[in-house]
Amino acid sequence: MISVNGLVARLTLRLESYMNLIVVPLAVYYTAIAGGYRGQKLKLLILASAIAAVLSALFGLLMRIYKLKPLIEAVNAGQETVDYAALKLKILFYPQVDSFIMGMRWLFIVIFTYAMLWFLVPISWLERLPIVLTLFVCAPIGGIIAFCTTEHLLEPVFMDERIRMVSISLPRYVRLKVSFRTTVDILCFLVIPFVTLGHLLLLSNHVGQHVPNLSIHVTILLLLSLSAILIALHESNANIRSGLKLTVNNLEELERGNLDVNPIPVLTKGEIGIISQSVNVLAKSLRGSREMFVKAFRSSPVGIVIWRIADGRILDVNESFLKISGFPRDALVDKSMREVELFPTPDGYARMTDILAGSEEVRGFETEIRTHAQELRLVAVSSEVVMLGDDPCIIATIEDVTEKRTLEREIMTIGELERLKIGQDLHDDLGPHLIGIEMLTGLLNQKLEKGIMPSLSEAEKIRSLIDEAIGKTRRLSRGLCPVFLADQGLESLLQEMASNIQEVYSITCILHYQESILVDDINVCTHIYYIVNEAIHNAIRHGHADRIIIGLSRHDEHITVVIADNGVGIPKDDAPQGMGLKIMKFRARMIGADINIQNNLGQGALVMLSFMQAGKRLAQTGG
Repeated sequence: MISVNGLVARLTLRLESYMNLIVVPLAVYYTAIAGGYRGQKLKLLILASAIAAVLSALFGLLMRIYKLKPLIEAVNAGQETVDYAALKLKILFYPQVDSFIMGMRWLFIVIFTYAMLWFLVPISWLERLPIVLTLFVCAPIGGIIAFCTTEHLLEPVFMDERIRMVSISLPRYVRLKVSFRTTVDILCFLVIPFVTLGHLLLLSNHVGQHVPNLSIHVTILLLLSLSAILIALHESNANIRSGLKLTVNNLEELERGNLDVNPIPVLTKGEIGIISQSVNVLAKSLRGSREMFVKAFRSSPVGIVIWRIADGRILDVNESFLKISGFPRDALVDKSMREVELFPTPDGYARMTDILAGSEEVRGFETEIRTHAQELRLVAVSSEVVMLGDDPCIIATIEDVTEKRTLEREIMTIGELERLKIGQDLHDDLGPHLIGIEMLTGLLNQKLEKGIMPSLSEAEKIRSLIDEAIGKTRRLSRGLCPVFLADQGLESLLQEMASNIQEVYSITCILHYQESILVDDINVCTHIYYIVNEAIHNAIRHGHADRIIIGLSRHDEHITVVIADNGVGIPKDDAPQGMGLKIMKFRARMIGADINIQNNLGQGALVMLSFMQAGKRLAQTGG
């Protein structure tokens, strides 16, 4: 909370001290010497100046109470409806108001002094001229002192959190350029010796008026002028010095990586204020970037580690990496890579650092890490070199691909076993069958060569064997390319599967669908086929089901396949850890599908597969 009365009192006391101890004596002394005031006139000059100074001081106090006090009270009120940006601009503009008031005060002092002397005693034009010239001497320097002093003493207001946190857009910020400010200061400083000393020399050399002890008077005037100038310089530099110090301190903190710096208050209407605001915007932007990075770092499903290159010390890890490695956070952070022994051999870590040394980035580098439970896991590492402060560090994403590679090998093994099975079927079943047809055809050919007419039964037997061979070939072709029916719609593929299941296992397997759905991607069809096939065979082998329902539906581009059975369901300690279930999940991920495997509410298991497909719709059919 800012003390309003205290601020107004301090500002008034300091300004009046400067005016009445330095500038007013300068004006009176110059007027008395240049005007040749003696005796009664000198006393009247001092009295008139003193009365004018007191009245003008009261006027300045009243104007501050009227103009400044409401602004500070609005800051203290802290109401939500207050436009703090507009309020901040008004407070920034107030030093100019006080400077204008000071100029008006000197105009009043000159007029009052002149009028009082003119009314009480006759004065010549040589005696009047210094009174008028004091306006040009004291009003500019008084205005500068008022502006700089007010600007300096308002610093606590701008340091207040409610004002400090407010950022003013540059289009609304009417700045007082340093070059303009310096030029005005220099001109005002030069006016004092130019007018006072020039007038005295003019009187001494050209007008013929004798000025006794001129050198002493010039020295006193120079000392008073220098005092006024030094006061103005001190007050002018105070705010610039404070603003620069705060700005430099914040920049040094930002360079060290400390983004939690307090906003720099805008203390002046100039380039320093713009720089302060720019640094505040930079700090805010960096904090936003850090917050985004921290959220992405913490919530990333991929493990992330940051460590220093020089000593291998781990600076931070995210939750996903803790889950992958099994280590608690305090066992990793601030520990070196060698101390943790994350890599089972130095070779893995050394190879990665060697690659980084050559290209400053690694992509998909696969290596093994040792978990907290001393288990070896295969991970894919992607890393880059980043600078944190002055330290080169490595930020690495680590993905556990152990299960992925295991499933890939399992699928390859399944494919190889399927090919071996098909080869065995060709060798043991279709091959001998075709050999039998070939032998019967040879016998038929021999009879025809001898002119013996074969019987109808022999020809029918060959035809029957060929028909059986065609059936065997079709069954084998489904093993080699199970999705050829998908060209007629996904339901054709599932209907053929349901028919085969009923024929082979003598159980009920029914497909329900509302419309034909064409899936153009053969890879998607293949994975759907094997997921449904695996779900059905799990229901038969492990669930002992004798009734399986396959549901196919589509809502817009969202396709859902449901496999429900009446078996015993999935044991709680087994779900969903079996390799078959993992392969189903893996296949679903490969096509970007969601799969949910659970026990049905009634009995048996329920597998729901859903995915987005922009394929074509065929005509509405029943099923």
